[in-house]
Amino acid sequence: MVPAAIRRQIFALALVCFCRVPDVVQAASSQMIEMESYFKVIWGLLVVLGIILALYALLRKRFSLFATTPEQNIKILEVKPLMGRKSLCLITVKGNEYLLGICGDRISHLATLPSKTDLSFAATLRSTEADRQP
Repeated sequence: MVPAAIRRQIFALALVCFCRVPDVVQAASSQMIEMESYFKVIWGLLVVLGIILALYALLRKRFSLFATTPEQNIKILEVKPLMGRKSLCLITVKGNEYLLGICGDRISHLATLPSKTDLSFAATLRSTEADRQP
């Protein structure tokens, strides 16, 4: 057991410490409030930065608004839906034009069109048929 004199000294020391606690607590609480406001501002800025980066990644990946090269080698000139999941697609690859048939999960090469000359549709069709015949 602890003697009574020591218990009184411990009680007196605790009383003195508790009397000084409000000053220390008040100073610490004002610093904590100030730190909390800084953390809130930093957290808000990080959230906004994250949203901006997510939108940038979405636009770059999904919509190709930010092209990495100024000169694209493959261009889709026109797409004509036929019926259901079937369509015709006219593309240009490095200056050459190709007509593709798209059906479901399959893409077929239908014709290679001559370079930009003033051929009529009938002349283009005849040249394509001549290329297909063995």
